[in-house]
Amino acid sequence: MYNEYRFVDRWFVRASVEETYELIGDTLGYPRWWGDVFVAVEGDGGPPRTGRRVRIVSRGFLPYLLRWEAEIVEADAPRRFDFTMTGDFVGSGSWTFTAGDGGTDAVFEFRPRVEKPGVKQLSPVLKPLFRWNHAWAMKRGQRGADALVARTAG
Repeated sequence: MYNEYRFVDRWFVRASVEETYELIGDTLGYPRWWGDVFVAVEGDGGPPRTGRRVRIVSRGFLPYLLRWEAEIVEADAPRRFDFTMTGDFVGSGSWTFTAGDGGTDAVFEFRPRVEKPGVKQLSPVLKPLFRWNHAWAMKRGQRGADALVARTAG
């Protein structure tokens, strides 16, 4: 379908698997360290657990907001968690964590279908731009995670 996407992003976080799982699993904390993408996150706090739900307002470089909800459907701490989405994004995603040399390899698989009116209709023409927008957002996440880990360690 023209408005469906599949992204696989890889981060290396200079922290233990447990610390990385905790950092990325704390969705309510995203505005603190990934605030140029996550405008607001409300809902259930704590580590990923089945049934935990959050409401998210996010943005990319492109000038529009996305409103969506995410629900954890499976959690296997500290190795992975999976979620589903409804709202402007519909679909699923997952984070997996494995120990690497000096930190953690974190892999994000994101399978959204864009349902936001206007954006959905532009998907056939602007798919490369929307892919670039996702990459822009993920680079900011990696940078924010790196800065937070460095502050915590220092």
